[in-house]
This record gives sequence, structure tokens and C-alpha cells, in this order.
Amino acid sequence: MTKFRDVLEIELTAGKGGDGSMSFHRGSHEPKGGPDGGHGGKGGSVFLRAIQGVESLTNIVGKRKFKAENGGYGMGRLMHGADGADFTVDVPVGTICIDLTTNRVIADLLEVGQIQRVAKGGDGGRGNSAFASSTRRSPRFAEIGTMGDDLKVRLELRLIADVGLVGYPNAGKSSLLKALSNANPEVAAYPFTTLNPILGIIERGDDELTRFTLADIPGIIEGAHEGKGLGLEFLRHISRTRLLAFVLDGNEAPREHLEALRFELQNYDPTLLDLPAIIILNKLDLIDDEIRAMHEEELFDFGLPVICVSAQRGDALEELRETLFQILPPQMQRASLVVQEKITGPEPVKVVAASDFYADGTRLWLVTGGTFGARIERFSRHLEDAAEYLERLFKREGLNAQLRRAGVKPGDTVKIGEFAFEFFEDEFSDSEHKQV
Repeated sequence: MTKFRDVLEIELTAGKGGDGSMSFHRGSHEPKGGPDGGHGGKGGSVFLRAIQGVESLTNIVGKRKFKAENGGYGMGRLMHGADGADFTVDVPVGTICIDLTTNRVIADLLEVGQIQRVAKGGDGGRGNSAFASSTRRSPRFAEIGTMGDDLKVRLELRLIADVGLVGYPNAGKSSLLKALSNANPEVAAYPFTTLNPILGIIERGDDELTRFTLADIPGIIEGAHEGKGLGLEFLRHISRTRLLAFVLDGNEAPREHLEALRFELQNYDPTLLDLPAIIILNKLDLIDDEIRAMHEEELFDFGLPVICVSAQRGDALEELRETLFQILPPQMQRASLVVQEKITGPEPVKVVAASDFYADGTRLWLVTGGTFGARIERFSRHLEDAAEYLERLFKREGLNAQLRRAGVKPGDTVKIGEFAFEFFEDEFSDSEHKQV
């Protein structure tokens, strides 16, 4: 029997963007043609797709790393690189994806066919043809592509069922599921707990309005909200249900068991007690009418409907089935757990002195934040040739003014990542900054 898996940690790597090409047209009649370097292709992204008929993450166990294709390199003659192919991982409906670095939910797949991007591919670099202008006719530099997202994530399956059977081990949940639905769970005549959530369908017609799914969720024990016993392996599957059905053993202490069950739910997620609920007092075949009446009276105090049944003997199962159809809340849009991708800009630019005054009265300054460092990295292969372009670009974006406000003086050295230059205060000219 294949082991049920509802938690899995995997790595997702989006493709790197292809590098732009640094090329010049060469022809028999044009020995010194203009720049014709093509752009690199975009890196492929990684997506999760919810599919039907899979009730476990077992189908992807054994493979822990998933990678999309890199973008193709640009080439001469304005030939652009191909975009990298995306990669799609099929997961069961009800799967959420959590970024282990930020502990943030980045995907929540609630519907069959739903697709969500979880790792974005890198951007392709521009070829040197993109940097040609009336004053820069032969740019000898091109951009390199950016890296795609590289994430370690945890997939958690939270079964999507309409009714969840909640109860202690051996309360008779599996027997009840088997008697009410088309499911065939393992049933034992001794204290036993289901180790895997099991889904069954209860129907009385052909359309969706006359059927619902019933889940036998692994039995709870005291301290489950703290991870004891099956702990969270049990509790996470309750969050998707529309109706809770507390299954109690009529031959034990049903009132005390119900109080304990509600306590565990309260401590795991207080909103679970806001869900509609019903109490099912099971195993009537093991108690007499007087004991049954006493238990019913005690359970009525909780303000929930109470139905007494015997899954073993079949007592009142039709009444229970009809009651579930009647009290099950209307189908509604399940609230997504997804926290929308944060739109965060770069950190503010900071200019700080990285040294005391040198003997010649100058200092070293470091620039952090903003997009300056990342943009310089994209020209790392041709940084010397791209220096003038970057200096002009950064001046237009206000870097010179920020340097002056921070106290940078003419002759000081300014460093952004691996790029260093000598600062001059004169009006911008081609020689305003001299690369160090």
C-alpha cells in the first residue's frame, strides 16, 4: 500500500534569462557594419497545477527538485534567444505552497485546473543593438540575463471535503464512512486509528447539489494541537470542511470526549468552532435506552443537533444522511490562504563613508540600495566598456545629487558593488567620472 503523504518539502528553480549578444554586422560590402547583437530569451517559470483524482502528494515523492528551462542566448544578426520552457508540477486540489525562507503562503490551489506561478523566470539580457544611439554608434557591451527564483518550499495538502468526521480513535468514524458512502476504509474491532484521511461520496441524485464528500480524518488525541499523536497531520485537514461532524462513542464518556475535541480545535484554530456542526452519538448497539437518553440530554447542552446511530447495525443511518443534506451550508467560495505576492521596491539608496580620510584628503564611499548594484551586475562581462553608459544613466536617475548631499567631494572614490569610480563635481561630460 502506497504511503499517504500530505507534507512534502521540495526545491523549485526557475530558468535563468539568456545573455544578450555583443556582435557587429560583418558583410562582404559592410566590413564595419553596426551593432546587431540579439537579446536573450526569458527564463522559464515554475507553476503548480491542481488536478483531480489525486488525494496525496505521493505522486511526486522521489523527486525533490524541479527546474524550468533557461532562456537562450542572443546571437548576431539580431537573432534573439528562445524563451525557456516553463515547468508545471501537478498537485492535488487543496494543496498550499509555503516559502520556507519567508514562511509565507505563495499558492493555494482550491479548484481543479487552477494554475499558479510560484517561481518566476529571469529576464533576458539586451544585446548591444539596444544601446546604439546617435552618440554611441558602436556599443561594445551587452546585458547578461538575470537569475530566476530559487525557492525551497513546503507543500501541504489540506483535503477539500464538505463534511469532516471528527472523533477519538475507535469512535467508529471509519465504520460510519463505510456505511454512509462509497468508501472502503480499513475497519477494526479493537482500538485503532485511521492513519490516512479517507474521502467518501454520499449521494442521492446525479447532480452536485445532491451529493457531498465526507472525510474520515485521522483520530485526535489529547494534545493534538501541540503536535502530539498525529497532531497537525490530523488537524490541518479540518480547515477545508463546511460542516464538522463530531463522532462520539456512546459506550465511553461522550460529553467529556466532546469537550476535549472542542478544546483541541479551539487551541489549533479558534475559527473552526464557528463552523456549522452536528453531534453523532455512535454505537447504540452497545448501550441501553436509559444510557442513551442520559447521553443525549448532556449533549443537547452544546446547542448542536444530536443524532444517535449504530454504524455497525445500521440504526438511523438514513436519518443521519438526510440530516446532513439538510444542514450542510450552501456551497461557497472557499477563502484562499494566499498572501498576494508583495510588490516591494528596492531598499532606499544609502551613501556611507567606508573609510577615514586618506593622506590626500579623499575618502572611500559605498552606495547600497536602489537598483544601481543589480544593473551594474548585468554588465559585468563588459563593465569597462559599459562604464560611460552606466555613469550617464545613474546621473539621470539622481545618483550624483545624492552623492553630493551625502558629503562626497571631488576626488573621492565611490564604489557600487564591484564598480568603483572617482567622483568629479563638474557638469557632466564624457570624462566626469574616471573609472578606477
